Amino acid sequence: MTNPVLYVVLLSFSKTELRRLSKLVRSPFFTHRQEMARMFGFLATCRYRDKPLPDKELLFQKSFPGKPYDDLLLRATMSDLRELMEDFLIWQKLHSDKFRSRLALAAQYRERNLAKFFSQTMKKAAKELDSDPYKNAEHLAQQLDFQLEKAHFQTQTVRTAALPLQAISNSIDLLYLAQKLRHACTQLSHQAVFKTRYDFGLLPRVLEDVETGGHLNTPAVALYYYCYRFLTEQYSLEYFRRFRAELRQNGNAFPDSELKGLYLFAINFCIRKLNEGSEPFIREGWELYQEGLAKGFLLEHGRLSGFTFNNVVAFGIKLEAFREVEIFIQQYRKVLEPVQQEGFVNFNLARLEYSRHQPGAALRLLQKADFKDLVNNLIAKTLQLKIYYELGEIDLLESHLDSFRSFIRRRELSDYHRANFTNIIGLVRKLMALPPGEKQAKSALRAAIENTEILTERDWLLDMLGKTGPGSGN
Repeated sequence: MTNPVLYVVLLSFSKTELRRLSKLVRSPFFTHRQEMARMFGFLATCRYRDKPLPDKELLFQKSFPGKPYDDLLLRATMSDLRELMEDFLIWQKLHSDKFRSRLALAAQYRERNLAKFFSQTMKKAAKELDSDPYKNAEHLAQQLDFQLEKAHFQTQTVRTAALPLQAISNSIDLLYLAQKLRHACTQLSHQAVFKTRYDFGLLPRVLEDVETGGHLNTPAVALYYYCYRFLTEQYSLEYFRRFRAELRQNGNAFPDSELKGLYLFAINFCIRKLNEGSEPFIREGWELYQEGLAKGFLLEHGRLSGFTFNNVVAFGIKLEAFREVEIFIQQYRKVLEPVQQEGFVNFNLARLEYSRHQPGAALRLLQKADFKDLVNNLIAKTLQLKIYYELGEIDLLESHLDSFRSFIRRRELSDYHRANFTNIIGLVRKLMALPPGEKQAKSALRAAIENTEILTERDWLLDMLGKTGPGSGN
């Protein structure tokens, strides 16, 4: 299509929005061009009936009946229609915010010197502000804008009156603190994933002001302050628990979209701590997942990601909450993507059975699973490796180690995953080759396991090293 942007925008409209937009397109206030109304009417009909959008020749015919095809005219009309659609999107966004709409109307009355109507509108805006259930940074911004608009009016009409300049200054400071801390948490989260470094600017002075200026009484500041602290402090449990307490006490002062972000900050931190083997954060992570699931924050369009599904099971198994994990798997299996359901469910049931010391049941579940997810496949192969070792199935283990190494060589893996699983294979082979009673060799292997930097199965390898050899794991 010559101008696909129009179609891309159009496809994002709901049917309700299409009906509203059709009234605007037909209104002479916005356009007198009948060809635009015909063009939109035909495109909307295609959308209502779930039909493909037309090619440009058919669209021209419907928009300019009886005229010979003119590509330049068609493209110009499509561009104009897209601009009208964009105006509608702007109007819809502004109109949906009652407080901002009232403040904009008050500003118009102020500029027209209609003091009575300004006062009436500001009273309504004040009620909107007071009834707002949320007390996040957006609320602080609204509060500041209200104060500024009121001060503008007072400057024009009551020149001798005292202006609320100190209150405005305080609001500016509070808004900056809330926004700066929220953005700093986002930077830290991004930094942890993408291994980049950010300059945090005035943040050290911001932290000092929060701590000394009594700003921790403001939820929009306190939550992100504690979040920043647990993300950056070496001994972070105290700040993490303060964050959790603040979340329980004032979580209802934030919209769901923002609460979801706060939960994800905390959950992702707990995942990192779980991988580091930090015991106190296992319970914290499990509880956060339960709260997030109950509130619906962890679902996207009614679906639970396989990544989240795996992590909930991992936290539950670490806590040995086996019954709760089983209930979770059965309850949430249906909200996985259909293509993931069989593989992820069997994989996690296998992890659960292994943790219950049922290796045979775990192996049967692994054999039933269809692993389309590469990371799940790697973890499942590691689980098989552990089961064969613990059962003393040396021939199966030897064959499995060879096929596992070949699998790693043939796949495109991150440096971390390639190093981790290669290290596991190599150390298991050394464990198998360890001569009985050789204390010096055993000590050297222990040191190798402890000093290998990337190694997710360190605890298991050390546990097996402390036993009498393959077949002694269960």
